[in-house]
Amino acid sequence: MNRILLFLILISFTISCGNSDREKQLHDRERALQIRIDSFAAKENEYRALLQMKDSIAVLDSIKKLTDSINLTAVKPWADSLAGKWNGRLICVESNCNDYVIGDQRVNTWNFANDTLKLYASLLNNKNEIVRTYDAVFNGDDIVLSHKTDPSVAKNVQIRTILNNIQKDKLTGTYTIIKNNDCIAKFSIEFTRPSNRTK
Repeated sequence: MNRILLFLILISFTISCGNSDREKQLHDRERALQIRIDSFAAKENEYRALLQMKDSIAVLDSIKKLTDSINLTAVKPWADSLAGKWNGRLICVESNCNDYVIGDQRVNTWNFANDTLKLYASLLNNKNEIVRTYDAVFNGDDIVLSHKTDPSVAKNVQIRTILNNIQKDKLTGTYTIIKNNDCIAKFSIEFTRPSNRTK
């Protein structure tokens, strides 16, 4: 019986020693796994930080593009020599329209102005009220004024003025009216400064 008892003690001791080795291996594996988990978490945090940085750069890039486009679209105002009121005189030189006869003359007042988005010129009546507004483009040599009626209006009218002779107090060029794409009237146009010039 002593032998059996001794044998059982020896087996239990062997098993307990084996368990100790297994526990140590298990503990080492757990530690290695925790190191990997911590490393993965650190890489995930770094990845998130990089994504945030990328998003921040994208936002800054969008803001820069928007700012650049605003700066590009900012309108340079009319030069003092062009801004303000002008007397306009039109003489019909060519027409296939019933409304206009060669030699017809018109005299009116115009105001060259701008806002933050565009240059424009307004045709004024004798009460100094705006009759029509023309979009304007000035490239340094020529001034182009254009106006189109709303497409929903029954009578389609396009008006285009090209001022290609720009002097100190005098602008000259052509004024063309196209009605319903079949009636065309061309005028010579001359702008002069009013004697009592006000802007």
